[in-house]
Amino acid sequence: MSLSVAQFQQFLTQENAFIIDTRDEASFLEGFIPSSIHFKPEIIHQAAALGLLAFEQPLLFIGADDNEKIAMAYFEKLGFSNIKGWLEGGFATWLNADKRYDLVIEVEADELAMDIPFDEFLMVLDIRSEEQYNLGHIKNSIHLPLLEFADPGSMSELDEHFNIYIISEDGETNTLAASILKKEGIHNNRVVKGGWQSILQLKDKFTIEVTKEKKANDPLDVL
Repeated sequence: MSLSVAQFQQFLTQENAFIIDTRDEASFLEGFIPSSIHFKPEIIHQAAALGLLAFEQPLLFIGADDNEKIAMAYFEKLGFSNIKGWLEGGFATWLNADKRYDLVIEVEADELAMDIPFDEFLMVLDIRSEEQYNLGHIKNSIHLPLLEFADPGSMSELDEHFNIYIISEDGETNTLAASILKKEGIHNNRVVKGGWQSILQLKDKFTIEVTKEKKANDPLDVL
């Protein structure tokens, strides 16, 4: 069902509906409805795996080129049945109604490299899997796998005074993570364009560590 701005807001305020934004990454970065979560259609299958949403959670959609309807069908297949509809006209309708919006800052890997030595409040937040993180990560980075984002307690270290830079494997889930943090009230975050793959292309500019796996006969095991 297509919704006007007034109907859309009514579901937000009266039913605490969850907004799913299915636009492309560039469009989302430039502006989105506050508290929206960014799910590109190609990663929607992660919604159930992440455990971010209860199956009975009221859902609202915003998209472009009718991709919100495709996303709605995907969510229905996953078992989400309380779908309220989509915002007619998409984000442009929201802007034309002079409504408040939020945005996410995207930075290049070389900008992160320049900032690390001079910003004492800089935090690199690595959201990759444990296996990926162990194979290599930026020194002193905080590891919080995306799969743990469903637990708000996992974000206890992410105070608002930190300048948080989010790194995924290839940048595909950066905006998903950033939007979840913002929904939890952690607004001072940025995403690193291209994720870890862009870091590797400039690895001489970073101090990269590898997590060594403890061997079965490690003498520390018997201490």
